Amino acid sequence: MLAIGSAAALKLTSHNVPTGAATVQILVDSPSSELASLTQNPTPLISRAAVFAQVMTSQAVVADIAAAAGVTANQVTAQGPYSGSAEALDVITPAEARSNQLVAEKAPYRLSFLAQQNEPVITATVQAPTAAAAAKVANAVYTGVQNYVKAIQHEGRTPDEDKVTLRQLGTAQTATVNGGSKMTMIAAAFLGVLIVGLLLILGFAGLRKRDDELASLERGLVADFEPVAHDAGARLPLASAGERRR
Repeated sequence: MLAIGSAAALKLTSHNVPTGAATVQILVDSPSSELASLTQNPTPLISRAAVFAQVMTSQAVVADIAAAAGVTANQVTAQGPYSGSAEALDVITPAEARSNQLVAEKAPYRLSFLAQQNEPVITATVQAPTAAAAAKVANAVYTGVQNYVKAIQHEGRTPDEDKVTLRQLGTAQTATVNGGSKMTMIAAAFLGVLIVGLLLILGFAGLRKRDDELASLERGLVADFEPVAHDAGARLPLASAGERRR
């Protein structure tokens, strides 16, 4: 029972440990697709992609991604790393900010965004309890970011020819991670507690058997050396004269 309980407790405590991963790529482009035109320079888009990689980690964008995925915003957390012109942000995190990051690491859905150095492409990686859940959130990244950008464009009344266009490069690619290690930990906890419990049972049984044998031996010794009880008032009969002569 203790072995089963320890395995169940480990399974419950490791419920939020991500075992699924998904990756999706977002292209930062223009309405006329500067990548498809030889007359346009894609360098500004590369810089814009680095900016978008930073903005995607904000709480506002994360909330839109969570809404598109059908999960609550407090279940999703996002972070860098950054590359290209945003490498200056890859510095040691202060203690106060790091404490908030440690709290956010308990979220079941974890996103990270990486802007490619020579391409206006952002790679979004999602970790989730299952591969299917990771794919669901990864495919919602484009929708969530697109909703956020459209809201800003509508608020700023951005002309159509100046609007940033986001394109998702295919569906999310999924994989399973840490699944085998999680089951190994649960099995190891079960077997470990079971073996220790059996050893304790055998040890207690051996001690009890030894105590019973010692008690039995003591009772036997007492029975062998116990003196014969005599009546204090009884007298031995006197021998006859013939018997005395013999």
